[in-house]
Amino acid sequence: MNEEENWLHGKQIECPNCHQWLYRVDHSPFYDEYFWYCNRCPIHVEISYYDPVVRQVEQQVRQASEARQGEWFVTFVRALEERLKPCRCGGSFRRDAPRRCFTCHAPVISDITISVDLYPGWMNYDSEPDASSEVQAEHWTAQFTRTKDIWQDVHL
Repeated sequence: MNEEENWLHGKQIECPNCHQWLYRVDHSPFYDEYFWYCNRCPIHVEISYYDPVVRQVEQQVRQASEARQGEWFVTFVRALEERLKPCRCGGSFRRDAPRRCFTCHAPVISDITISVDLYPGWMNYDSEPDASSEVQAEHWTAQFTRTKDIWQDVHL
Protein backbone atom coordinates (compact mmCIF):
# COMPACT_ATOMS: atom_id res chain seq x y z
CA MET A 1 0.00 0.00 0.00
CA ASN A 2 1.39 3.40 -0.93
CA GLU A 3 1.47 6.46 1.34
CA GLU A 4 -1.49 8.09 -0.41
CA GLU A 5 -3.67 5.05 0.28
CA ASN A 6 -2.38 4.76 3.85
CA TRP A 7 -3.23 8.32 4.93
CA LEU A 8 -4.13 7.13 8.47
CA HIS A 9 -0.62 5.65 8.81
CA GLY A 10 -1.89 2.21 9.74
CA LYS A 11 0.75 -0.39 10.49
CA GLN A 12 1.33 -3.58 12.43
CA ILE A 13 3.35 -3.12 15.62
CA GLU A 14 4.42 -5.50 18.36
CA CYS A 15 3.77 -5.11 22.08
CA PRO A 16 7.20 -4.65 23.65
CA ASN A 17 6.13 -6.64 26.70
CA CYS A 18 4.22 -9.75 25.48
CA HIS A 19 5.02 -9.52 21.72
CA GLN A 20 1.34 -9.60 20.73
CA TRP A 21 0.73 -8.13 17.26
CA LEU A 22 -1.29 -4.91 17.28
CA TYR A 23 -2.55 -2.49 14.64
CA ARG A 24 -1.71 1.21 15.11
CA VAL A 25 -3.66 3.83 13.13
CA ASP A 26 -4.26 7.57 13.28
CA HIS A 27 -7.79 8.52 14.32
CA SER A 28 -9.80 9.47 11.24
CA PRO A 29 -10.72 13.17 11.13
CA PHE A 30 -14.00 12.12 9.50
CA TYR A 31 -15.13 10.13 12.55
CA ASP A 32 -17.27 12.46 14.67
CA GLU A 33 -16.18 11.10 18.02
CA TYR A 34 -13.54 11.72 20.62
CA PHE A 35 -11.68 8.73 22.05
CA TRP A 36 -10.67 8.83 25.71
CA TYR A 37 -8.47 6.00 27.03
CA CYS A 38 -8.24 4.42 30.46
CA ASN A 39 -5.00 5.26 32.25
CA ARG A 40 -4.76 1.68 33.64
CA CYS A 41 -6.20 -0.75 31.06
CA PRO A 42 -6.87 -0.92 27.28
CA ILE A 43 -10.56 0.11 27.45
CA HIS A 44 -11.54 3.32 25.72
CA VAL A 45 -14.64 5.52 25.62
CA GLU A 46 -16.06 6.91 22.39
CA ILE A 47 -17.75 10.27 22.89
CA SER A 48 -19.87 11.76 20.12
CA TYR A 49 -19.16 15.37 19.20
CA TYR A 50 -22.95 15.81 19.31
CA ASP A 51 -23.54 14.32 22.76
CA PRO A 52 -25.59 16.82 24.84
CA VAL A 53 -23.01 16.73 27.65
CA VAL A 54 -20.20 17.52 25.21
CA ARG A 55 -22.19 20.42 23.74
CA GLN A 56 -22.97 21.80 27.18
CA VAL A 57 -19.37 21.55 28.40
CA GLU A 58 -18.07 23.13 25.19
CA GLN A 59 -20.48 26.04 25.54
CA GLN A 60 -19.61 26.56 29.22
CA VAL A 61 -15.87 26.47 28.57
CA ARG A 62 -16.10 28.84 25.59
CA GLN A 63 -18.19 31.32 27.59
CA ALA A 64 -15.92 31.16 30.64
CA SER A 65 -12.66 31.24 28.74
CA GLU A 66 -10.96 34.31 27.43
CA ALA A 67 -7.95 32.20 26.51
CA ARG A 68 -6.67 31.51 23.02
CA GLN A 69 -8.16 28.62 21.03
CA GLY A 70 -5.50 26.04 21.98
CA GLU A 71 -5.81 26.85 25.67
CA TRP A 72 -9.60 26.55 25.69
CA PHE A 73 -9.34 23.06 24.19
CA VAL A 74 -7.14 21.91 27.07
CA THR A 75 -9.75 23.24 29.51
CA PHE A 76 -12.50 21.52 27.49
CA VAL A 77 -10.61 18.18 27.55
CA ARG A 78 -10.08 18.36 31.31
CA ALA A 79 -13.74 19.29 31.90
CA LEU A 80 -14.91 16.25 29.92
CA GLU A 81 -12.45 14.00 31.77
CA GLU A 82 -13.92 15.15 35.09
CA ARG A 83 -17.43 14.19 33.96
CA LEU A 84 -16.63 10.68 32.71
CA LYS A 85 -17.43 7.71 34.91
CA PRO A 86 -14.39 5.74 36.07
CA CYS A 87 -13.39 2.68 34.10
CA ARG A 88 -14.55 -0.68 35.43
CA CYS A 89 -10.90 -1.37 36.40
CA GLY A 90 -10.90 1.73 38.63
CA GLY A 91 -8.84 3.85 36.25
CA SER A 92 -9.74 7.22 34.78
CA PHE A 93 -10.35 8.03 31.13
CA ARG A 94 -7.86 10.52 29.69
CA ARG A 95 -7.41 11.85 26.18
CA ASP A 96 -3.65 11.45 26.40
CA ALA A 97 -3.45 8.13 28.28
CA PRO A 98 -1.04 5.56 26.81
CA ARG A 99 -2.48 3.08 24.34
CA ARG A 100 -2.23 -0.33 25.99
CA CYS A 101 -1.87 -3.90 24.80
CA PHE A 102 -5.15 -5.81 24.89
CA THR A 103 -3.39 -8.94 26.14
CA CYS A 104 -1.00 -7.80 28.89
CA HIS A 105 -2.19 -4.16 29.39
CA ALA A 106 1.35 -2.79 29.09
CA PRO A 107 1.71 0.70 27.57
CA VAL A 108 2.53 0.35 23.87
CA ILE A 109 2.23 3.94 22.64
CA SER A 110 2.98 6.60 25.25
CA ASP A 111 4.14 9.63 23.27
CA ILE A 112 0.75 10.79 22.03
CA THR A 113 1.10 13.86 19.83
CA ILE A 114 -1.95 13.20 17.66
CA SER A 115 -4.99 10.99 18.05
CA VAL A 116 -3.66 7.47 17.69
CA ASP A 117 -5.80 4.37 18.01
CA LEU A 118 -4.69 0.84 18.74
CA TYR A 119 -6.49 -2.34 17.72
CA PRO A 120 -5.70 -6.05 17.84
CA GLY A 121 -3.35 -7.13 15.05
CA TRP A 122 -6.01 -9.30 13.39
CA MET A 123 -8.12 -6.14 12.83
CA ASN A 124 -6.27 -5.22 9.66
CA TYR A 125 -8.16 -2.47 7.88
CA ASP A 126 -6.24 -3.06 4.67
CA SER A 127 -8.55 -5.89 3.58
CA GLU A 128 -12.27 -6.55 3.42
CA PRO A 129 -13.61 -8.32 6.52
CA ASP A 130 -15.37 -11.68 6.25
CA ALA A 131 -18.32 -12.80 8.42
CA SER A 132 -16.06 -14.47 10.99
CA SER A 133 -13.86 -11.42 11.46
CA GLU A 134 -16.94 -9.19 11.79
CA VAL A 135 -18.22 -11.32 14.66
CA GLN A 136 -14.77 -11.28 16.25
CA ALA A 137 -14.64 -7.47 15.88
CA GLU A 138 -18.06 -7.09 17.50
CA HIS A 139 -16.93 -9.21 20.45
CA TRP A 140 -13.72 -7.19 20.80
CA THR A 141 -15.62 -3.89 20.61
CA ALA A 142 -18.05 -5.00 23.32
CA GLN A 143 -15.11 -5.86 25.57
CA PHE A 144 -12.88 -2.80 25.02
CA THR A 145 -15.15 0.08 23.93
CA ARG A 146 -17.70 1.98 25.99
CA THR A 147 -20.23 4.14 24.19
CA LYS A 148 -23.17 4.18 26.62
CA ASP A 149 -23.60 5.18 30.25
CA ILE A 150 -20.30 7.04 30.22
CA TRP A 151 -21.15 10.14 32.26
CA GLN A 152 -21.19 10.64 35.99
CA ASP A 153 -24.38 12.20 37.30
CA VAL A 154 -24.74 15.27 35.13
CA HIS A 155 -27.75 17.51 34.86
CA LEU A 156 -28.38 19.29 31.61
